[in-house]
Amino acid sequence: MNDLALYIETGKKLIDEFIKSHFIKKHYDKKFSHNKFSLTDAMLYTLSMPGKRIRPIILLLTGESLGFSDKKKLLPFATSIELIHSYSLIHDDLPSMDNDDLRRGKPTNHIVFGEATAILAGDALLAEAFAVLSDKDYIEGFDAVKIIEAVRELSCAAGVGGLAEGQFHDVNSFGEPLDFEKIEYINEKKTGSLIASACAIGAILSGKDETAVSEFRKFGGYIGLAFQAVDDVLGITGNKEILGKTAGIDRINNKPTMVENIGLERTRKLIEEYNKKAMAHLEKTGAETGMFIELIKYLTNRLN
Repeated sequence: MNDLALYIETGKKLIDEFIKSHFIKKHYDKKFSHNKFSLTDAMLYTLSMPGKRIRPIILLLTGESLGFSDKKKLLPFATSIELIHSYSLIHDDLPSMDNDDLRRGKPTNHIVFGEATAILAGDALLAEAFAVLSDKDYIEGFDAVKIIEAVRELSCAAGVGGLAEGQFHDVNSFGEPLDFEKIEYINEKKTGSLIASACAIGAILSGKDETAVSEFRKFGGYIGLAFQAVDDVLGITGNKEILGKTAGIDRINNKPTMVENIGLERTRKLIEEYNKKAMAHLEKTGAETGMFIELIKYLTNRLN
């Protein structure tokens, strides 16, 4: 196991433990349930699915690369990123969106709990992200201005101009021919914004100035673009068992993707270009780059 693999494994364990302890500690009321499940059950169903936890791990890695010594103090902020990511997955799979029935090898949330509960579970995860991000039990010792900056960073990444904006254009483009710039814009917002915010928040909490935060944000944005382009390639070349989701769902939905627009080989070259641009911004931050180089290789060569 190399250093990055060990880091990811350790980071996933810490994040999973924090999620579990958070939901236990906050004593969410499960006294009343319907059909033997509660809203919390629906939230935790998607949140607990096997996944890479890449976004929160990127936040942890950013903080540590800039000298933030206590990784555990960053866990609430990293978890907030994962809560928003999980909400987006639930809503993305809904019949009115991508209409998918498989996520990470398991039935999607609305298949298990019904569409109405899935929508509410997603809404609750989105709200919970900011409850965690502003919880006095978690933010003690941090500068209040930095907390406000982190809250704004994440809210902008999740809303208009970020993830929600990207999803809006995505679902309204089914069956429409889109040019390269529009597809890249959708990918930047839908996938890149949350990864960019993970990098930016890690830099913010490490006390870096706006110049360094901006460079990390740009670094994360290009990582996100490369990540989505790899997803588009895997949507063509991957299989259902390894992907853990319906292979070719974008083609089934007649959704324009980078591969459909410029072809498989040009998309692979584009991934290399995105990675080079990401590294150019990273090198301006003064952060340790070794683990990030390994991360880029890992994300580029992944099979799911």
